[in-house]
Amino acid sequence: MNEVKSNLLTSVSMPWPGALLLIASSSAKAADDASISSAGDALRERMQIPWYNAESDSLQPVTLSEPWRPNVDLSWLAQPLNAVLITIAVVLILLLVWMIVRVVRQRERGRAERNRRRGDPLATADRVEALPFLRDRSQHDLLGQARYHYEQGNYSEAIIYLFSYELVELDRSTLVRLAKGKTNRQYLRETGRMRPLAAVLEQTMITFEEVFFGRRPLDREGFEACWNQLDQFETLVSQAQVPA
Repeated sequence: MNEVKSNLLTSVSMPWPGALLLIASSSAKAADDASISSAGDALRERMQIPWYNAESDSLQPVTLSEPWRPNVDLSWLAQPLNAVLITIAVVLILLLVWMIVRVVRQRERGRAERNRRRGDPLATADRVEALPFLRDRSQHDLLGQARYHYEQGNYSEAIIYLFSYELVELDRSTLVRLAKGKTNRQYLRETGRMRPLAAVLEQTMITFEEVFFGRRPLDREGFEACWNQLDQFETLVSQAQVPA
């Protein structure tokens, strides 16, 4: 502003065209100074700008941080012993997966074969000839007959069919050999080397003998104690068929 006043005083003693030029020049310079001052004030208000130093009203260098990298030392993988251990672990995992798949497939094949044989009345008839307690009963679909009488509340009939079904299944799997004149105890001894399977068969056999020979009535709870082991029985039979 002082410079503008000085120029005005000087322009008084000058011719009017020159005085007008001097006044215009002074006004433009003052406007430039005002713009620079306004820009500086705006930068000072925005203190978060990293490349501007508000105290010195000047630019400053910006320090860039390095990108984060995980500090993981993988050099131990190159050591021979660790490489061998990793290889062994991978082989064991693959072996375990293969064994699981093999067992599942064998169980599926065994279940499919059992289902196929259940629907074969001739195969069943050949075997039940060795079971005298089925002489006056239906010899078709023994498990289906057991389920039917169970649902009807005829638990004494249901246990006869359930025990017959288990004996026929054991014969089909070559775990016992059905023959005329053989006793239930003989069949049980033939499964003696497979203790879990023998235990399931024995419980059904005892319940059957109490009903068939002892003429004792059987209630729902007594039958279900044997019926609820059917899945376990079929699993044990399938496992016994898996070749070593």
